[in-house]
Amino acid sequence: MAKAVPAATKPHKMPTYPLHNSQHFDVREFVDERTWNILGVKAACLIDPAIVRVCDLLREKAGVPVRVNTWHYAKPGETVYKASGYRATWEKVGGELSQHRCGRAADVKIVGLTPKAVMALITANQAEFEAAGLTTVESLQFTRSWNHLDCRPKVQGWHPVKGFLVVKP
Repeated sequence: MAKAVPAATKPHKMPTYPLHNSQHFDVREFVDERTWNILGVKAACLIDPAIVRVCDLLREKAGVPVRVNTWHYAKPGETVYKASGYRATWEKVGGELSQHRCGRAADVKIVGLTPKAVMALITANQAEFEAAGLTTVESLQFTRSWNHLDCRPKVQGWHPVKGFLVVKP
């Protein structure tokens, strides 16, 4: 069973622009800067509430922040993530038919946890993640430093009856 990382000692800061009633995520964490500049808080309409619920649950289970996009708060010298949530048509990263383009996917990073440990945490709490809407994960052989999570609709005969669909890019 995966061990959760101890909760951070810093008090939790509420998001400036909460996304779908999230306690942890700001709209900007799920969209790129250009989309934010065009739509502002209305960009929330591009994000499926299920992927936000999944990321909220992951944040609660891990006990530490879950990173999606960091373009709006990264400090100099830190890695900046710009296209780990919703991907607009102008974004060159990823596939043309990716669940990211539908606002149903997030590539999450958790400091202190490897993708394998994150997957173990999700698997150990599978029923809760399924109830939150998680249906699909990307194979760990393709995710070096992140976990791809998505909430695509289940398709009979493609998705397993139990567990998550594991996709390869």
